[in-house]
This record gives sequence, C-alpha cells and structure tokens, in this order.
Amino acid sequence: MSNQEPQERTDPVEELDELMTDESAEPGMSYTIEYDDDTDSADAGADDTDTADNIDAEPEATAEPSADGAGTGDEEAAAAANTAAAALDEPDEEDSTDDVDDSVFRAYPMFSMRGVTVADAKTGEHIWNDLSMRCEAGTSYGVLVDAHNTRQHDTLVALMAGFAHPAEGSVMTKATPLHDLTPLELRGHRIGVLLQQFALRGDLSPAANLEYAMDASNRNYLKPIAVLAQELLTRVGFAPRGDDNATQAKRSRALVRTLGAVDRARVMVARAIATDPDIVLADEPTATLDETDAATILDLLRAQVHGESKQRTVIVVTTDPHVAGAMDETIDLTH
Repeated sequence: MSNQEPQERTDPVEELDELMTDESAEPGMSYTIEYDDDTDSADAGADDTDTADNIDAEPEATAEPSADGAGTGDEEAAAAANTAAAALDEPDEEDSTDDVDDSVFRAYPMFSMRGVTVADAKTGEHIWNDLSMRCEAGTSYGVLVDAHNTRQHDTLVALMAGFAHPAEGSVMTKATPLHDLTPLELRGHRIGVLLQQFALRGDLSPAANLEYAMDASNRNYLKPIAVLAQELLTRVGFAPRGDDNATQAKRSRALVRTLGAVDRARVMVARAIATDPDIVLADEPTATLDETDAATILDLLRAQVHGESKQRTVIVVTTDPHVAGAMDETIDLTH
C-alpha cells in the first residue's frame, strides 16, 4: 500500500449524503405496537369483584351423596378430569412469551416501505405515491423500476439508502425508521450500499477501499482490518484462494481505477459487506458488465443473504427485467 495519502479524505457516502439529503423533508411516521394488557387486567378485576360480592352469598345446594356412597367415586373422577383439562388449557408462560416475541419479529421485516409519498419540491408533482413493500431477511429481491423515469429511480435509491426521507409514510429497518438513525449508524452498520458512481475510491487499492470503509464505521472487529480486508477480497473471488500470497498481495495493492469492470464489481460487493450490514442495497450493479460477468456478480450478490453470523436482505434496484428476475423474488414497480 502506498504511504502517500491524499491530503483530504472524504468518504463518498458522506459526499452523497450532502448532495442528496433534503433537510426540509418531513420525517416519516413511526409505528408502535401497543399490547392490550388492560383487557386482561379488566377481566381479572371483574373476577375479583364477583368473588368479593359472592363471599356473603349463600352457597348453592349440592347433590347429597347416596347413603351407600354410590356415585362418590364418579364425582371425584369427574372433578379430577376437569382439573386436568383446565391445566392443559392454561398456556405456558414461557411459551406465551416466545409467541409474542415471534409475532413481533414477524411483524417487522428487515426492510420495509409503508405508504411512502414523495413530491417534487418545486412542482408538487408526486414522484412516488403511497409506495409500500417489505423485504425479509435471508432473501434477495430484484426491484424493477421504469427505465424511462430516472427521477423515480434515483429517488427510490435515495429513500432506500436513507439519503432522503419521504414527506409521508415511513422507510424502516425492522422496527426503526431510517430517519431516526444517524448516517454512521445507518450506512456504517445497518445498510451496505453499492452505487455505480460512488461505490469505490479509484485512488485507493481494493484492500485500502475496504479498510477505509471498516475504519470509518467505528465498529469493533475481532481481527485486524487488514486481515479482514484480504479475507473479504478472497471471499468475493477477487483474490482467489489458489493464488499464492505474493500474487494476492500484488492484486490487492493495484489501484481500483486500473481494474477491469468485473474486478471493480467484486470489490464493490466486498466493500458493501465490509461492515457486516443487515441489508445490502445495490443500484444497477451489472450496468457495465457483459452477460457472463453480470451473471457472476448477480450470483455473488444473491449469495450475500447468508452472512457468517446472520441472514441478510439483498435488494437490487434495476431497470432490467432479467437482472430483477435473477434474484429470489421480484418487486415490479413499473405499473
């Protein structure tokens, strides 16, 4: 790695934040789940009241056992059966807690847009109106947009990456609206963004690009980031395991601007997952690739749903139906 560093290092994500963030945009609405515990409490209170009111009441007449004791055993057996049935009907407290936790988890997908509306600041024309989608962990999605409406395309990517916020509705990761997260929390931890124009620094090597992203995230890593960077490059196929250490090191030190298109795409994927995000968002990742290389990168992106320690959501925004169809599920926004 060269010792000569640029005088000022500006993270391209920060540059894009300044360019695309609209401070005048109203934040999206947040959603909360209220558990109706009052109902159970009210029922319990009613039961206690009834019990108190009936303390002084005369007990109901009970059937007298026969003189010879016939029927006593049957009554005791019936009572025992009723007790056992009641015990079976009572939910286990631990199971109930697990069910609530599971229902809450299912209620919040890894990424979602709910009733999102965005209007042109000058004309008031709706760019997106009442847009909703949900993307689950462990699944890759191809989001198909209109090739002739670049404003919709660019606005959608900005909303999904947290560069801009909707006038109405919400964009969320799990239960958290994106506008509640700082840029560092969002794009340094939650979302790995792969953009064609700003995804890499051409004046840095592939390894230095990854190290730069990991260092800027302020995350704690179990290994030195230089080691992790090389492992990531190997994982995405940039530095194949069959190469010797010297060959891998040489490739890793080459400046990004000298790389071919497919190698740059591999490094972009590696940088997008360098901070181990929950979501990988890619905008037209195959735009500069031929058909063979495009298939390779799409396979690589789809494989990122299975992280080392988590299930991720991978979202590819594209105008190409074939690219969208290569993902596990397609979300068609062209109609």
